[in-house]
Amino acid sequence: MKLLLALGVAFGHAILMQNQLKPWSYLIGMGLLRGLVPTFSAISGYSIYVTQKRGKLDAWLKGLIAVYLFWMAFYLPVWFRDMSGFEQVVQTLVFGTMHLWYIAGLVLALPLMLATLWLGRKTGTGIWPMLGAALILALTGSGLAYWSYLVSPLPLDLHRNGITVIFPFAAAGYAVAMLVDQRGREALPSARALWLAMILLGVLKLGESAIVMQVYGVSIRTLPDLPILAIPFALLMFLAFLRLDLPRAPVNLGLWSASIYFLHILMILIARHFGIMSIWATTLLGIIMPILLAIAFEKVMAMRRRPQAERGVVRP
Repeated sequence: MKLLLALGVAFGHAILMQNQLKPWSYLIGMGLLRGLVPTFSAISGYSIYVTQKRGKLDAWLKGLIAVYLFWMAFYLPVWFRDMSGFEQVVQTLVFGTMHLWYIAGLVLALPLMLATLWLGRKTGTGIWPMLGAALILALTGSGLAYWSYLVSPLPLDLHRNGITVIFPFAAAGYAVAMLVDQRGREALPSARALWLAMILLGVLKLGESAIVMQVYGVSIRTLPDLPILAIPFALLMFLAFLRLDLPRAPVNLGLWSASIYFLHILMILIARHFGIMSIWATTLLGIIMPILLAIAFEKVMAMRRRPQAERGVVRP
């Protein structure tokens, strides 16, 4: 699922960075791709539950911060050139750049998750304080987004951030992980029901985008950053994939998806530098090159482990 989401993110950013919003790309981008990052967030919430149960959450958070700082430094020449002062630099570091805002959002969301979970333990209310805060903050973020869309433009970081977007979906993913852990996947709605509901909602989202496009035209500003229908669509997508029975992948899909997610922006920028403006060409470069780099990375790591294995020093 993460691989498919990463493919969608690469495609969406190729459209935006090439400034090639057309009716068909608008419908797909605004109608379907808006739910990708929230779905990533639900997956992260699920992983947070599993990691916490294993007692490795501190190491997970440290690794997340290290990954975020590395990629912010990696893309420093890209985002720093647009900075107008120290305050904007700090804001960018806190909220993240074009595609790293999701990681920055996780760093902000996790302390809030832990605080509300602690409150639940202290009050004997379990995960309800976390879910209540998630609902309030999701509605707040959605309300601010619609205000920015309908009334007066607001800074994007005010309503698209780790508190109003990432936290609510991560909280939902955490709750699902707890339910599955305690009662099994059979406690979830059936796969058929989830997929039918997701397809129906996807059609409604496409219809919403088509109506808005007819009224306001083709523009990135003609829908809120996270339309209201994108919220249940993202959760349905997460649950539908969770109900799938799939064999273990023969390749490291997690590494492939991470490579695409972090490197596709670089590949699109390189394509633009050489005058490649096709959406499809830049999307393919943003997908294929990171996958090849991931494969090469795995081979290098395997070569480094082989001499250690021969000496009998490799730990499981």
